Amino acid sequence: MLLINTLLGASLLVWGRKLFWLFIAAAGFLTGWQVAQAITNNEWTGIVVGILFAIGGALLAIFLKTIAIGVAGFLMGGSVLLGLASWFGFDQGLVAWAIYLIGGILGAIIIGMFFDWAVIFLSSIGGAALITEAFPITGAARALTLIGLIIVGVVIQASQMRKDKKD
Repeated sequence: MLLINTLLGASLLVWGRKLFWLFIAAAGFLTGWQVAQAITNNEWTGIVVGILFAIGGALLAIFLKTIAIGVAGFLMGGSVLLGLASWFGFDQGLVAWAIYLIGGILGAIIIGMFFDWAVIFLSSIGGAALITEAFPITGAARALTLIGLIIVGVVIQASQMRKDKKD
């Protein structure tokens, strides 16, 4: 998972807004992997289910963009909040599903109201979380790495958005 998390995370940090389908595919992968891990606790099953969810998400993004926007916000919001909750041990049973549902609803609302900025922030948070989770760092170093990567992703994508709007 180190290579997948790092490559997918870096791609989201840099191109999350420009490659919207990648953002949705990443949200699908994270959700599929988390669901499979909760049910089977087998890493390879998680990867396969994650890839299937990613393909479904990418196809949804390409052919049904409006619906995909809400679905992406829900999936990424749920995945990000559940990932953050796991740092504090709140990733088991019904609590995990409730946290995922709350994060999903918040993600869908945010992305619907502020699409460009929501994609920038959610893809930066998702990318930073993927990268941070890939490496064995803990405590303050983990939090600082996460925050630093989020800032890098937001700055890169915001500057790309400004440049795109000038052209």
